[in-house]
Amino acid sequence: MRRGEVRNLGPIAGTGARKGIPGIGAADLGEIVQLPSGSYVAVFGDAFGGSKVGTHPHYPSVAVPVTFDDAGCPHFDAPLTGPSGSSNPLFVPPRRARGMNTLPAGSFQVDGKTYMLVVGTNQLRPEGGSWLVEVTDDPSKGWKPVARSWRPARYAKGGQSQISGYQSRDGKVYIVADSFDRTRRVTLYQADPHTCSDRSAWRPFVRLRDGSTGWGTPRQQAVPISDTNFGELSFREVDGAAVLSGFNVRNGPDGAVEIWVSESPTEIFSTGVMTVVMQQSDPDAANFVPQNYGGYILPGSTLELLNVFGSQWNTLVGAPYNTQHMIANVKPRR
Repeated sequence: MRRGEVRNLGPIAGTGARKGIPGIGAADLGEIVQLPSGSYVAVFGDAFGGSKVGTHPHYPSVAVPVTFDDAGCPHFDAPLTGPSGSSNPLFVPPRRARGMNTLPAGSFQVDGKTYMLVVGTNQLRPEGGSWLVEVTDDPSKGWKPVARSWRPARYAKGGQSQISGYQSRDGKVYIVADSFDRTRRVTLYQADPHTCSDRSAWRPFVRLRDGSTGWGTPRQQAVPISDTNFGELSFREVDGAAVLSGFNVRNGPDGAVEIWVSESPTEIFSTGVMTVVMQQSDPDAANFVPQNYGGYILPGSTLELLNVFGSQWNTLVGAPYNTQHMIANVKPRR
């Protein structure tokens, strides 16, 4: 692929997928996380038995086993967790989020442990707050909240109900954050591997007294590093570079999925190179996908072949509602 080239391999799950997920005809998001055993599951958000939103049964979130063929294409097996009202939901909510829709809101991996943020939503608003879960080898038993990790929607001035991060070669953990309802700009945190599940210990990237930017102290207010509000986020280290995939609310008439590549996590927007993998402005372009969102980086990606799950939801009629497999060459020119 040429530098900057983007290809859409089509729906991989949900409406229009050739194989998809057994028993699920409509699905979105699909962040792939690694279990302690080394195997992978894809965590989808709201999923439905039929081919459109609103069909029965409804899964507020669902864990699906995933494997990869020699070409790097994912293949899904039967869901490991049950729909609403079943005895084995994926996320067991804390008391203050009971009765809310529990949805995945990003992940990071540290020293072989994977943590996911979960958000309790009402009409996609994070009214039930958010909390961390530690990923286990048996999703069917439910992933329970990490003790004392719940935070109200207003925490960090409403800007930490959606996250993503990675452990860098320097050993530190770098985490980006915004709001699940797409009303905040992106902020950045640094965490120590030993205390990364304690959100009050994260060090924010702040404006210092001399006007420069740098790492502050825990509980300080982080300074936005993006110029615009974002939605879904996926922050990973790929080929030694910081790579951010995310939904930019202000790109085009109704947002776009962008990939940003930089040598440093703190410079992801200031010096990063951007590639648009899904957009809604030019219907003749290969990356045109109406009502797109998401953008989750898949394991095994390289800068020359970045694999991304993007989503589409026709909100007017409820379909298509799916996850699409995008590939892109995002390697910057030196």
